[in-house]
Amino acid sequence: MVFYPVLAGEIAKRGIKKKIIAESIGVCGKSLKNKMDGKVPFTWPEVKIIRQRFFPDMTPDYLFATTDETSATNKPA
Repeated sequence: MVFYPVLAGEIAKRGIKKKIIAESIGVCGKSLKNKMDGKVPFTWPEVKIIRQRFFPDMTPDYLFATTDETSATNKPA
């Protein structure tokens, strides 16, 4: 299960290779997968690097919204 749906969607939409993101934050592909799945948290420096290098047009709060946060936002009133 993807824990960060916006991040995962933007990676796919923009055609960014996860390997490149992993290398940019100094982790292996499996470590990035664990972070994307919410098993291991992203550090603040990792969040800043990913946003600055790959998604400068998005806020960290939006980009790293979790599945729970996006579900709550999309619930009907």
